[in-house]
Amino acid sequence: MEKHPAQVSIKPQALNVVWFKKDLRTFDHAPLFHATCGRPAIGLFIIEPEWLCSPEFDSSHYVFLEESLRDLGDELRKLGVPLLIRVGEAVEILNSLHQSIGIHELFSHEETGLRWTYDRDLRVKKFTKASGIPWREFRQFGVIRALKSRDSWLKLRDATLVRKLFLPRGQEWPKHPGNLPSRIPSLRELNLSASEKRHAQKGGRFQAERCLDSFLSSRSRNYSASISSPTKSASGCSRLSPYLAWGNLSISEVLMKLFRKKEALGSSSDDLWWKRNLESFESRLAWHCHFIQKFESEPEIEFQNMNRSFDGMRETEFNEEYFEAWCKGETGFPIIDASMRSLKVNGWINFRMRAALMSFASYQLWLHWRRPAQFLAKHFVDFEPGIHFSQVQMQSGVTGINTIRIYSPKKQAIDQDPGGEFIKRYCPELSSLSPEDLAEPDLTPPLLAASLGFEPGITYPKPIVDPDESYSAAKQKIFDWMNRPSVRTEAKQVYEKHGSRSRQNRRM
Repeated sequence: MEKHPAQVSIKPQALNVVWFKKDLRTFDHAPLFHATCGRPAIGLFIIEPEWLCSPEFDSSHYVFLEESLRDLGDELRKLGVPLLIRVGEAVEILNSLHQSIGIHELFSHEETGLRWTYDRDLRVKKFTKASGIPWREFRQFGVIRALKSRDSWLKLRDATLVRKLFLPRGQEWPKHPGNLPSRIPSLRELNLSASEKRHAQKGGRFQAERCLDSFLSSRSRNYSASISSPTKSASGCSRLSPYLAWGNLSISEVLMKLFRKKEALGSSSDDLWWKRNLESFESRLAWHCHFIQKFESEPEIEFQNMNRSFDGMRETEFNEEYFEAWCKGETGFPIIDASMRSLKVNGWINFRMRAALMSFASYQLWLHWRRPAQFLAKHFVDFEPGIHFSQVQMQSGVTGINTIRIYSPKKQAIDQDPGGEFIKRYCPELSSLSPEDLAEPDLTPPLLAASLGFEPGITYPKPIVDPDESYSAAKQKIFDWMNRPSVRTEAKQVYEKHGSRSRQNRRM
């Protein structure tokens, strides 16, 4: 990999440094706003080897980052704030920067990330303290550090999210001798393979604003009727999740525009219908911080069951062949395979299909959630650790406080893809079958299958498990565990720490 040019020593006046992480915007960015008060500031993004080597990383994540950094650099340039991009360990980069230009104060958003980000922040905190550098961290979401009780969380979240937005302001960059060279390394320079997600959403602030505007101006009209369908959801869902995960948009600005849209609607039946759809979206948006708060309060759920009384339920029975078939989209269950193949091409599937994939892995295949969770994280361009691991544990039934949902692949195919459009698109080997045969292609009458040139097990895999037997066995196992006194006792503790305190939709 080509090294960055050596920095020129320019220490006439120490600078404020805005450390960008997954908050790649200038609008409504509290650290940037405060860093540009009265002292020259620079932006810094660190491409960390720990991220590139993590099991949740995929090249598609870096492509989205590249696109986002280009927009961020352009926005900062207009404000007179240079953006430095460096590759390396955070403390080493910060120390080098401090030695060369001097860091007056370090500004950043709080991050609720994977374990490696927590460990890195501890090292940064130790470095800044030893170096006499104040490090000011700001909330980005309605996630509260050191939360004492869930009972007070809703009020704290609302106060954090519904507020005056931070408008970016420019500065005059001081005339220092030398410069601060910076550019974005390519995938090749980082020894990363090309992304296989040909149709993934584009990153950056420009694309984020376009997506939000198109959703509020038209696509949200039939939101509720679209979100469960794997085909309709591609346009009917908001599609904002990667822009929120990477911080191209802030939750607060989305809420502000959402409230304005609702207020602009009239009282006609069509407008009332549209308003109900917007309220449905608002209620789902409210869950964003709810799940990340769980992760903030208990980061161990990246690795451990939320309800530890479920330990040992699946861990010793992991079937590698089942897992490989699930990862490849070759389980013999069309809606499951189409969902997996779609994800691997697009980097996104709707919530219903995410739940179906995880439920199938956890119940019909009886796989412990940890490795399926890592695999899905790699392929979600919108991977948000707090939401992801909380949801994965909920879908696999190891929280003790959530309803057990064992999705039937057959029913999901019939209900969500009745015409077979989604299945045939991503499982083209089934394209000759009628919609009625797509839910269970292995049961296609032999004479009909022969006339269509379809041979179960050859043209398309036969089911790797018996759907009825695997369902019954999983149901028996999970409810046997659920009825254990230790599980029930710990479930009360899980609820006290993580449970939602309101079942009603709330305007935040």
